[in-house]
Amino acid sequence: MKTSYRIRLRVLACIITVLFCMTFLASCDLTHRRSAQILAVPVPLEYAEKNTDYIRGIELAREDIAAMDMQPELIIQIDDDGGDFGRAVELAGKYINDSSVIGVVGHWYSGICVPISSVYSIGQKTLIVPTVSVPSLTSPSSEYVFRNIPADTQISKKMCDYAKSQNTEKAVIYYEDSVYGFEMSAELQRYAFSIGIDVVDRVSSAIIEDSLTLWERKWRAADYDTVFIVGNVEIGAGFINEVRGVGFSGSIICSDGMDSAALARYLSPGTSDITVSSITNSETPPQGIAQFVKRYMDRYGTSPDIWAIQGYDSAMIVAKAVSTGLKTTEELSEYLSTSDSLGSIFGPTSFDENHEIVGKSVYMKKWAGNKFEYID
Repeated sequence: MKTSYRIRLRVLACIITVLFCMTFLASCDLTHRRSAQILAVPVPLEYAEKNTDYIRGIELAREDIAAMDMQPELIIQIDDDGGDFGRAVELAGKYINDSSVIGVVGHWYSGICVPISSVYSIGQKTLIVPTVSVPSLTSPSSEYVFRNIPADTQISKKMCDYAKSQNTEKAVIYYEDSVYGFEMSAELQRYAFSIGIDVVDRVSSAIIEDSLTLWERKWRAADYDTVFIVGNVEIGAGFINEVRGVGFSGSIICSDGMDSAALARYLSPGTSDITVSSITNSETPPQGIAQFVKRYMDRYGTSPDIWAIQGYDSAMIVAKAVSTGLKTTEELSEYLSTSDSLGSIFGPTSFDENHEIVGKSVYMKKWAGNKFEYID
């Protein structure tokens, strides 16, 4: 309840701020608009560059879009929102009031993207979200907001079904203190219960803090055998190190927020029996992803993570739509809503009536000390 209340307050503040910006900008002489169309990419640069390959994926999309030689030109504009809500509001206000911005790919964090999505809806600017899986992003559905990643309902089902296949009976759910953590952990708990997994506790990182030993004693008394973790790679890996440190040797099953090679940097040496959900299988990828991976490796010398793939895919979906002759953000939203062939590197994909992506699957992979091995 407190989380939902905070979100509503943020939405109200966000709308008021953006409406003020719109009134102010309407009184200005906007005579210096660029003839090119802009695809804006707001992202917390420091986090994305430190922990993911997302920006590299966007940069490769920028090169490929330039090579398409579209008229008018489509330009990718990366903006740093700093993971700060106020800064994100400022950027949203600028995008909404700039007719050269045909669409936006972002924002990264659920706590920003969920409340600010209603601003894009009111401002009638197309928003494509490649990183936020929480159900509230598209509920209620909006004409202008699209989710280009499987939702928590799909990811949670895969995690729980895998746990059940491994004979999980009693589980603990640990989640980061965020909108993402709260909502996905709730989905996990609901589905786990429906298939007969007893969730003996569901607790956030903010509550545990430095008292893990006490919590672990409580869980041990409940005879738990599995830990579900919902969080980003830093928070999740930190908790794995702690829970292994107090003697837990059972299964650890993680959300796709931890689908990152950066795990090697954060996990203690020798850490094992960790399974992570992912929305791509790099061992049997679709042709489009295989081609992207080869190009990425030729450029950077390493394999891309899922976030490089997601960023590239989202930008190229917009580019391929715009290449059909679209001129406005309204036309872009209409195209995305009705097209049964988005041109995604994932293969045949489309958006359903609620603007959820259709055609992307969820996989499970095991952490093998310094790399992932797919198991399901």
